[in-house]
Amino acid sequence: MKFDGHKEKTYTEYWNNFSSKPKKVKIISKYLRKIKKKITSATGYHLNISFRKKSKIIDGSFSSFQNNNFILNSRNLKINEKIINFLKGFEIKFEREKITEYIEEYQRIYFDSPVKYLGSGFSFNEGIFLFCILKIIKPTDVVESGIMRGFSTYIIDKATTDDCLIHCYDISFDKIEFKSKKALYNNCDITKSPPVFKGKIPFALWDDHVSQLDRLKFSLENKIRFNIFDDDLSFLNFHSDGWPPIPTINMIKESNKEILELDKINWISENRKGEMILEQIRKFNYSDIVSYHELFPEIFDVTGYKNHSQTSFLITK
Repeated sequence: MKFDGHKEKTYTEYWNNFSSKPKKVKIISKYLRKIKKKITSATGYHLNISFRKKSKIIDGSFSSFQNNNFILNSRNLKINEKIINFLKGFEIKFEREKITEYIEEYQRIYFDSPVKYLGSGFSFNEGIFLFCILKIIKPTDVVESGIMRGFSTYIIDKATTDDCLIHCYDISFDKIEFKSKKALYNNCDITKSPPVFKGKIPFALWDDHVSQLDRLKFSLENKIRFNIFDDDLSFLNFHSDGWPPIPTINMIKESNKEILELDKINWISENRKGEMILEQIRKFNYSDIVSYHELFPEIFDVTGYKNHSQTSFLITK
């Protein structure tokens, strides 16, 4: 990734990132960071300065929920059916009766979550799929790239065994509200300090708005077969994301051959112009690498909660 300081714009081989005038707060932050570096250099002390809106918003799922046991049991049976039908397509071995146990366990741990403001991260719906998949796979290591407040870390922590090692990566931990005792926290991009796995069943959750194609390549190089990609948007809906992880897994599918033959795609997001370059995307052979890939289903009709994002589960060959 390259950065043009004059145009305040970054470039990748896939797209010319949005160019926009920096906000006043960003300009102030830029100078404060310089001051912070000088203070650290002179005194050895780290000074933490950040600007963010203080919010007491609590996700609606924590304040609006079903409280009737008969209806809850009926709902859980429906969720069970959705999860089983989803996982059948991946040909993963699992005990059907265990899924109900996982759903009931997830329901308990969800309402005990120390992170109550989910924002644009995982919701109740994405979390239940993540929880059940982890319970089935039983990974020895979990990579989580993109931590935000730590809700998905909390789910990973509760879904995995005590000896599982969680490798957390983010370029900023300013908003973190939950930290796992199982986790190693890396304040950098995963490519700067790749994880050393303790076991033979690594698993990855990619929620960092970095090219999903590059993340998939990383998984292949590091033998991570099981991957969850958040914000796995298609050519039809990626304009809805303020910073899409281009190209997404959805975009590199062979079903998009006609679109991939185009030279460029232009779009508008929040009144900012974006331009995608398709030449590099065409070079990737999807069918040779991907064994299974499917989006999490929307289960609002069962849970009463909407998915926060378009998330997928992928297994490499």
